[in-house]
Amino acid sequence: MASEPTRSEQVVAGYKQRKLGLSALRRIHELTQEFEEERAFDWRMARIGLLLTVALMSVSLYFFVFSGERITLG
Repeated sequence: MASEPTRSEQVVAGYKQRKLGLSALRRIHELTQEFEEERAFDWRMARIGLLLTVALMSVSLYFFVFSGERITLG
């Protein structure tokens, strides 16, 4: 028959479980923070890319409209 654990063994087991839980929670928070930072960086890069694309299209349109040459397809 298995004997019941003593009170001190229960306290030690509870402490280990709390430490493990807090460690896991801290790691989850760290991972979440990393994902948020990466998401913010991706958002900044997307805005920069969009601005560059719009600027390039604007410059191209300006040269095509005001170049004085006729552009025909075909």
